[in-house]
Amino acid sequence: MTVKIDYRLDDAGWADCDVAIGSSTTTVEASYIGDALRELVEATLAVVEGSPHAIARFLDEPGECRFVLEPQGGQIRVRILKFPETWSEEPDGEGAVRLDAICALREFAEVVLTATRTILDTHGLQNYKERWRHEFPWDAAYKLDSALQKSSL
Repeated sequence: MTVKIDYRLDDAGWADCDVAIGSSTTTVEASYIGDALRELVEATLAVVEGSPHAIARFLDEPGECRFVLEPQGGQIRVRILKFPETWSEEPDGEGAVRLDAICALREFAEVVLTATRTILDTHGLQNYKERWRHEFPWDAAYKLDSALQKSSL
């Protein structure tokens, strides 16, 4: 199944992320009030390293989209859930489903890493920080890259 992630910085403090897994697609927005790209990379790293469940929050003003990552052997179930309030404490089951798809875990992780590298290549470290107001997650990206090189996924 084909996986695509296009993460883009828009106006200062805003990002858009297009996600496609097979025929399932959605676009989510994020504000700098959270650190969406870092959360996505760290959640992906967690599942590659064996965590049974990881979450990345894309905070909006108001609202949030929650990436729920659940590995299933060499596959991963990716759910993107929409909540009306920022920093929602609602359980996953209360979110409106924007995307629910299963794909290869390695492919998903590689696509997350590629999207992260594309942002760095496009903006560089300094411009990324100026536009996003957070440091580029190079440490998390490095750890994800290393984990993928060591993994037998």
